[in-house]
Amino acid sequence: MNLDNERLRQFIENSADLMEEHGFPHMAGRVIGALMICTPPHLSHEELAEQLQASKGSISMSTQLLMRMNMVERVSLPGERRHFYRLRENLWKDFLSKAASHIIREREVVMDGLAALEGEPVEMKRRLIEMLVVSDFVMEEWPGLLSRWGARRDELLKERLTEMAQDAGERK
Repeated sequence: MNLDNERLRQFIENSADLMEEHGFPHMAGRVIGALMICTPPHLSHEELAEQLQASKGSISMSTQLLMRMNMVERVSLPGERRHFYRLRENLWKDFLSKAASHIIREREVVMDGLAALEGEPVEMKRRLIEMLVVSDFVMEEWPGLLSRWGARRDELLKERLTEMAQDAGERK
C-alpha cells in the first residue's frame, strides 16, 4: 500500500474519526482503516508503524485492543518470521450481531430507569419510553435484517464488484 497517496491517507484518518465516534481510540481506528485497504489483506506490526507514522508501542496497544475486541486477528504466514494482522472474516456481520446485544443491554437499562421512576408522572418517563419503543422496534426487525443480509450478501457483493469493474473499464 502506497501511503504517498493523499486520498488514502485521508481515508485512514476519516476511518479513525468514525471509529472514534464509536468509542475507539483514534490509533485503533487508523489501524482498522489501514487494514481495510491494504493488499494483500494483512500488515505486519512494523508495516503498520511505518505506514501510519506511529510508534511501535501505539501500534501494539491498538492491535492488542482490536484483537481483544475480536475485530483483528494475528496470522502467521509460511516463510515469515513475523506476525501479521488482518481484519477478521465476517467482521461486519459480527459487528451487526453485537449491535443487537447492545440494544438488549440498552433495553435493560431503560427498564431499570422506568422501575426507578415508578409512580412518577409520565412526563418524567417519556424519553425512556421512546427509547424503549425504538429498541423494541429494532429488535423486532433485527432477525429479518440479519436473515436478509445473509441471503443477499454474496449477490450484493457481486453486484458492487461488477459495477466497480465496469466503472474502472469506462475510465480507461
